[in-house]
Amino acid sequence: MVNEYKKIVLLKGLEHINDYYFNVVKSLLAHDLGLTTKMQDEYNRIKIAHLMEEKFQGAACVNKLIELLKDIPEFKGLSKKPRKEKQKVFLFSPTPKNTFSYKKLNNFQKKKKTAKENTATKRIKVFQEHVQPSCPAGASTSETTGCPLLPQISSSKPRLKAVPKEASREEGFQRGPKEVMVLKATEPFAYAVSKGERKMFHATVATESQFFQVKVFDISLKEKFIPKKVIAISDYVGCNGYLEVCNALSVSDVNADQKMEVSKSLIANANATPKISHLYLQAPGTFRMNVVFLLQKTVRNQLIYYEIKDNTGKIEVRMYGRLTQINCEEGDKLKLICFELALSENKWQLRSVIHSFIKVGTSGGTSSF
Repeated sequence: MVNEYKKIVLLKGLEHINDYYFNVVKSLLAHDLGLTTKMQDEYNRIKIAHLMEEKFQGAACVNKLIELLKDIPEFKGLSKKPRKEKQKVFLFSPTPKNTFSYKKLNNFQKKKKTAKENTATKRIKVFQEHVQPSCPAGASTSETTGCPLLPQISSSKPRLKAVPKEASREEGFQRGPKEVMVLKATEPFAYAVSKGERKMFHATVATESQFFQVKVFDISLKEKFIPKKVIAISDYVGCNGYLEVCNALSVSDVNADQKMEVSKSLIANANATPKISHLYLQAPGTFRMNVVFLLQKTVRNQLIYYEIKDNTGKIEVRMYGRLTQINCEEGDKLKLICFELALSENKWQLRSVIHSFIKVGTSGGTSSF
């Protein structure tokens, strides 16, 4: 049965998308499938289908592909093919647990709907008995319930929305446009030099109700990412908690007179530093650390390890590649962006990844990013 689902993923899905969007799919699956940059470059459709079969058992591998394709406008129609094939496998499979027919499934859904309607009717009856036990003469009544129509009460004060404490996430290709206010941005930095120098910068942006972490891979856009400026972002990809912008045409100016009201509390949350004690309670992922102090620096097996602390605890940071050349000393103040939280030998550790950024300041210096 698993082979049938794999066949759907490969023949009805991956084989029908072009090379560019196949690379997009591999990038979005990199975290789930454990794909390194080299593996993303080398693995073909057959290998990716094989890994999806192993990682997402049974119909889950088809569901994962559908989830990715439905977010790409060019392939919305294509995402229906794997879904239809999956339903065929499920409804007409000879295995004992899948032998019920579509007719039985439909009957079950009808019974479920009827039960819900009966429950709703009972709730209305109980409500009427407690709130309006009798119908006064001359009162306006409802044709369906025979009880007075209750006046609709409108609240003059809108309900306050909770201000998010974490950056919002989006997954897959997003057409947009999304209008956002720029809160801050790093300076451009080189993150890869093996195939010619490639540069990027990190940014934080917000709408009136959410904030987002952004990776920008075209440094000509730095002039648009000016704090408090409102811009529109289109044709970007949501991946591992970041919005990834690769093309200069994906960012445009909006009307100069247009304002966006972003609350001070939301801005404060976007700028806030996750405490080290908070990291110990989180699932593995990428985090931004702001204003931590370097306690100790050691070298082991050509890797550099930092022990950092804040006012809640300590954690080890592992540096590799270009970040081993960063010049910092014990007592310096550090800002870490896009580091991976992972478990190593039964203890939590922050690890640098290809897009990690670090800024060093002296212990007496002021914070700026």
